[in-house]
Amino acid sequence: MIDLDLALEVAGTAADRAREIIRGGFGHDLSVDTKSDDSPVTKIDRDAEQAIRSILREAYPTHGINGEEFGVEGNGEEFSWLLDPIDGTVSFINGLPFAATLIALCQGNKPVLGVLDLPILERRVTAITGRGAWEGERRLRVRQNFDPKQSIVCHGDFYAFELAGYGELYQRLASQVKYFRSYTDAYGHYLVASGAAAVMVDADLAPWDAAVPSLIVAEAGGRVERLPDRNPDRITLVSGSPEGVSWVMDQLNLTRN
Repeated sequence: MIDLDLALEVAGTAADRAREIIRGGFGHDLSVDTKSDDSPVTKIDRDAEQAIRSILREAYPTHGINGEEFGVEGNGEEFSWLLDPIDGTVSFINGLPFAATLIALCQGNKPVLGVLDLPILERRVTAITGRGAWEGERRLRVRQNFDPKQSIVCHGDFYAFELAGYGELYQRLASQVKYFRSYTDAYGHYLVASGAAAVMVDADLAPWDAAVPSLIVAEAGGRVERLPDRNPDRITLVSGSPEGVSWVMDQLNLTRN
């Protein structure tokens, strides 16, 4: 067994250190490299992930770690960590404050603890399975009602929908939802968990992108659907108000008929 309260403290310490590194680089003229998947990466991404790994490795030497920048380390059979030091590197390098640090503890393939930290905005959401999602002392709740003519539906980039095989769904949502807005990456799921937006539709995700948002939205009383992706190693998420997610799933069924 593992003490999840202690594990959350450790993850919080790791997020604190990553926040220091990320805030130190924000707004500066950064050197940007292109990875094999054509996505951007900076030294700040790498330094933040190394700092997180160091803290987790010291606290839990037998756990596995899998992160965006440095891959798999260790082979923890029961517990492992999924990391994305900067979810939203495009926002970060362009001076937009919406990038997030994501740290999830998984038991098997299931996330049981998550930290979503917004370093530039200085906001943080945490969740432990069965105990709710919290921003400080405030328990988060998703919206319960949904109206495509009034509710905000967040989405990722169109090219990601096309990669995942959901280009037609994007087009249908764009035509049916009045406020279909590109609050991308984990920030969109944060808006959903906090009740500001009704739904987030997020295509072509890696496991470290999906684990924390899935847990946090579910713990905020939301519904989370993982859709089959054209690439079996990727994930497409629909998260948010149960009524809103049901409506999006209906639109998906219409695009398939």
